[in-house]
Amino acid sequence: MIALLLAMAVTVQDSGAFIARLGTDTLSMEKYTRTANQLHGEYVIRSPRSQHRIYTADLNPDGSIRRLELVTHPLSGGPAAGPAETRTTVEFVGDTAVMKSPRGDSTVTQKIAAPRGTFPYQFYMYGLMEQMGRWARGTGKDSVRFTALYSADRTSGGYIRKRGGDTLVFMFDEGQLAGVGPFTFGLDRQGRITWLTGKGSTLQVEVQRVPSVPMAQATQSFANRPLGQLSPRDTARANLQGVDVSIDYSRPLKRGREIFGNIVPWNAVWRTGANAATQLSAAGDIVIGDGGAAQVVRAGKYTLWTLPTPTGWKVIINKQTGQWGTEYNPELDLIRIDAKVETLATPVEQLTISFEPANKGSILAITWDRTRVLVPVSKHWP
Repeated sequence: MIALLLAMAVTVQDSGAFIARLGTDTLSMEKYTRTANQLHGEYVIRSPRSQHRIYTADLNPDGSIRRLELVTHPLSGGPAAGPAETRTTVEFVGDTAVMKSPRGDSTVTQKIAAPRGTFPYQFYMYGLMEQMGRWARGTGKDSVRFTALYSADRTSGGYIRKRGGDTLVFMFDEGQLAGVGPFTFGLDRQGRITWLTGKGSTLQVEVQRVPSVPMAQATQSFANRPLGQLSPRDTARANLQGVDVSIDYSRPLKRGREIFGNIVPWNAVWRTGANAATQLSAAGDIVIGDGGAAQVVRAGKYTLWTLPTPTGWKVIINKQTGQWGTEYNPELDLIRIDAKVETLATPVEQLTISFEPANKGSILAITWDRTRVLVPVSKHWP
């Protein structure tokens, strides 16, 4: 018996659990165990649907991953939930990733070019992010680049950089996931994530390490309480005397948080939404602003940004399009317009962009929490 206990102590090197929250909403719970050659865990996630996932990663001696298996169980019933179980594997052989994934009633095998040492990547899998942090620290460098495989057709690139002490920064800056992050976390001397924040990133989660999580209870509790898309996409539309104008944006929720000066910092350009950059399309020439400050925006597609400060806001129209919401290039600014700001008595839960009728054209209104930002928009008459 003593020999068996000693063998188990040598084999199981680490274990842990995480709770991820988005404001007042619990987003996921996870637990894992790690040995010298394997990482095994499970987690329940509430977005966009409630799911239970089990992952097993076989490790290389340097801490990179040789093979990952991910088994997914939907927690809600009905045809829309999909199969009762799906199983996806990816194995890294030389410079190739071999992915096997379900498609209908069969399994599809795909081979993808992937540099040696490529990591598989999944959102909300913090045991995996911890493993990548351990690998990065093991290189002995303050900054190290990595390649990650998120989908079956291409890889993404990023870096893990030491910020000071036990703090690391994780960021994607190339490929499919370019602009995702930064995620900042503490990695203690045992190689364990002690905290993680996505504040200022594309996914503003707060992750806490805890001794354990009630996985069975969470699985039951989350089954009928999915969060849906965290920041669903929507479009605001207006017709300005024959000119169609639309704004395509994502709509994050307040979720009990103080938004401006906190989640959205002061004195920093904001995507005015979430996820991909907010897109402005105009079928004809329009004017933004009024009086001597008004400026013409020619027909075309642009991105819309704002610059919130404690003393006032600016609305920015930028010529770059199609990018992620963290990719802002001020050199491509077309115009910057001062906006009127109102304080609301009652907070608005979900970000709303709308066009409101006005004597001349329309008022573009950006409303969230207790703040309402207004700027006139009208047709341009040559």
